[in-house]
Amino acid sequence: MNYVSRYLDPALVERLNHLQLSARRVVEGTTSGLHQSPLRGASIEFRQHRSYVPGDEPRRLDWRLLARTDRHFVKEYDQETNLRCLLMLDASGSMAYGGKRGGGLSKFDYAGRLVAALAYLMLASTESVGLALFDGKLRTWIAPHAGTGHLARLIETLERATPQEISAPDKAILEAAERLGRRSLVILVSDCFASVKAITQGLARLAHDRHEVLVLRVLDADETSFPVRTWGRFKGLEGERPQMIDPAMVRRDYLANFRRHGEELSAACSRTGAQLREFVTDVPLAEAVTAFLRSRG
Repeated sequence: MNYVSRYLDPALVERLNHLQLSARRVVEGTTSGLHQSPLRGASIEFRQHRSYVPGDEPRRLDWRLLARTDRHFVKEYDQETNLRCLLMLDASGSMAYGGKRGGGLSKFDYAGRLVAALAYLMLASTESVGLALFDGKLRTWIAPHAGTGHLARLIETLERATPQEISAPDKAILEAAERLGRRSLVILVSDCFASVKAITQGLARLAHDRHEVLVLRVLDADETSFPVRTWGRFKGLEGERPQMIDPAMVRRDYLANFRRHGEELSAACSRTGAQLREFVTDVPLAEAVTAFLRSRG
């Protein structure tokens, strides 16, 4: 279990303990009663009492407890308090890249730690978390479950994974949507180096099923600036042939294509209702996660 500390270092855990992740729209079950569940009926089970706060519906008060104690408490139920989240991690070949400015971490290493941090945060808040690894298809599926013991299973899965093969996010997302069932929070963690059309198809399916979607794009600093200045042999990570390249000849075109792809991705997320957030591996994870969570709060 020593590898757990590699994914969740004490400094990061300390920050996470003061933050929380919440869905912005109503989903089936939400964080600590921040949203009302659309479900009603005898199938929802009583979970706990909490103090009444302005805005709570009077009909949710426990009137018997009020009569006995003269204190206002609201009843909460499992389906009202439990967020169901699926973390989808890109394990395709391009995620194996890691430049010097990333501190020795590949994009996949960084993304795996990001996934572990979010899983820790939600499981500690008694939410249900699942994990899906994908490349050209869905490779690993762990259905959402609650309980802090579930974290070790998720991290063990991350530890065994190796990025490889081509990326086909549309196929993976469609398969995940078939398995998800009821509405959930879906967090896609990827460099998004795939056809925007393919990504859009996957996001559109999740939007159709009324899931809330976050796209966390993980990039290496080299990919955002193309700092290479000398001739070199460039090797593809998803089956492309190696090529000798003069950076001075391709840098302008690369940066233009990279910028255009990013703009198209941003537009696709806006059209499908997904929130896009960028992470660059030269930014310490604790700092990046803190900024992300505060922006959602």
